Amino acid sequence: MSIKYLDIFLKEAQEHLESLQTNLLVLEKNPGNMPLIHELLRNAHTLKGSARMLGFEDISIVGHRMEDFLKEMEDGERAVDSAAVDLLLQGTDAINRMTAALASGSESPIDVEKFVAAFDQGFSTSEAILDSAAPQAEVFGDTVRTSVKTLDNVVNLLGELIINKKRFEDKTQELKSLGRSSEGSVSAARLMEFQHALEDDVLYLGYIIQELHAEAMALRMLPLRTITEGFIRMVRDLSKAQGKEVELEIRGEHIEVDRLLLESLKPMFLHMLTNAVDHGIELPEERIARGKPAKGTIRLTAHHEGSNVVIEIRDDGSGMDPAKIKATALRRGVISKEESEMLKDEEALYLTLRQGFSTSEIVTDISGRGVGMDVVKMNIEKVKGNLTLKSEVGAYSEVQLTLPLTLAVIEALMISCNGEQYAIPLSYVQETLKIRSSDISTVAGKEVLSVRNTTVPLFSLAHILEIEERNSDISDGKMSVVILKQRDQVMACTIDKSHGTSEIVVKSLGRQLKKVRHTFGATIMGDGNPALILDVPDIFSTADGVSSAGLRKSLQESQNKASRGHVLVVDDSITTRTMEKSILVANGYEVMIAVSAEDALEKVSSATFDLIISDVEMPGLNGFEFTATLRKIDEYRSTPVIIVSSLSKDEHKRKAIEAGAQAYIVKGAFEQGILLDTVETLIG
Repeated sequence: MSIKYLDIFLKEAQEHLESLQTNLLVLEKNPGNMPLIHELLRNAHTLKGSARMLGFEDISIVGHRMEDFLKEMEDGERAVDSAAVDLLLQGTDAINRMTAALASGSESPIDVEKFVAAFDQGFSTSEAILDSAAPQAEVFGDTVRTSVKTLDNVVNLLGELIINKKRFEDKTQELKSLGRSSEGSVSAARLMEFQHALEDDVLYLGYIIQELHAEAMALRMLPLRTITEGFIRMVRDLSKAQGKEVELEIRGEHIEVDRLLLESLKPMFLHMLTNAVDHGIELPEERIARGKPAKGTIRLTAHHEGSNVVIEIRDDGSGMDPAKIKATALRRGVISKEESEMLKDEEALYLTLRQGFSTSEIVTDISGRGVGMDVVKMNIEKVKGNLTLKSEVGAYSEVQLTLPLTLAVIEALMISCNGEQYAIPLSYVQETLKIRSSDISTVAGKEVLSVRNTTVPLFSLAHILEIEERNSDISDGKMSVVILKQRDQVMACTIDKSHGTSEIVVKSLGRQLKKVRHTFGATIMGDGNPALILDVPDIFSTADGVSSAGLRKSLQESQNKASRGHVLVVDDSITTRTMEKSILVANGYEVMIAVSAEDALEKVSSATFDLIISDVEMPGLNGFEFTATLRKIDEYRSTPVIIVSSLSKDEHKRKAIEAGAQAYIVKGAFEQGILLDTVETLIG
């Protein structure tokens, strides 16, 4: 038999099996729905016929028995009840196992004779399963389905890219032509025309790439129902086995998510749903005693929120008791007594995510929100998502997952630290701030900030990343910090500066760099240089063991030096200007020199100075004329000017004041202390 026909059969069988399972569960709630029974009959009939055509007799036999069973239902010869649905679901499971074995090339795990015998007598067919660990059919294959329209759009956009490439080739030739022109012969008008034409081409290219990216990403997107198909069945079977009544509601199944993300989500969902049934929802008699309906409800909902998808799993069970959680954590040594006393109730819920809660003893103590939730947390962090817990004792528990729509492209905050650029996934960024040394305080030996009435620990990002410390950029005596968030945790990290947000393409670091700490990938910047993407959960983990002391002192020292100011020294004497510059630089001022008033006027046109020191007798404009000229410039109407001159008469001092100077120092009486005192009086 051709592999081609086997693949076709397996895909067709999967569709019919999914339809059977979904509609049987609907039929259980609506036993009088005759059109639905007929649809189920058609599924079983088609499965039987296709299997027989290819010689898969075992599948055909089970399909035929299910078809007869459904026909009896349709004709009113058999009751449509929970027991009947159970048998048909077991038939669906048997065919699913057999098709999975076909796909993997292994032996059938079903003893068909035993199965049919048990099925006909209305008994459990579990004894007919030879290998309980037989592989299940894969949800995700190596192929994707998409509409012809999407493929046409991709092809058309690629055509537009080719056209745009040709336009850039033409521009390259034109640029070469401009370069070959004799020096000075290219007019400004021609250059401006070329610039505008190039800008138009770049803008057009941007539009095409954006559209092409959106269409290409659509090929990777799959609806959430791709993985939720079997959840209702699983919850039904699990609750029945425990003597509970539980209904699972799924909303937002149409929401599309990156297929790579879906692959990692399914095991997490299964775990959380199992937890909700096992340990969240109470037994019917307990619920009735508490004034609740006998049947419990678990609700899985999904919706878009910006560039993320938010998925919530909420049950109306017994909830999570913060007091019991803290007591258990304390008894198990997960937290200290002091930490237990400081934890708020909403913070205590997150103790269930720590290692050490994954035991049956803890499950019993805290109504079952401990089993393996640390693994769920770890998997969420791997896909750069966020997990939030909410609960009310006796009322509900809710796990909220905030996830990126795709793992290929993310929104990130671009920062620099010690001269290197990094990207931080925006889902972990609360805000960026500028801080002074006075904003830093010390609590329990660690430096902290107060951000919106919340105490936030402060760290050096360079220190956490274990790269050589260097003074961060300080402007106006302030340093940049980024506030990072992860569930209930918040921390502040000092950085050089923030460069705003950007949509970035995530690239793998490769096998050689797979174990590099604090990073999970890289991206390529507009200038062609790479930037590492920071792994924020890893940074939080490292910060627990990192000292944060010394930042305030370091910032204070840098701040003092930075706040001294930018000074321009104007003097035609190399000795005088060199001595003045040395004195000022040694005391933390940034100094630029000018050899004449004309040179100084040129420098003030391209830089900003906090104070100017000028000689009087210079070639060209003298110091008085230079000062008067400065006062006619808007930016320098009030900038302090100190005249340092050997002229000592009162009339010279009067001229200096009339010209607009704030101080006059006579060179003959010049001392280092006098100059520094005067400068500090004027600009601090």
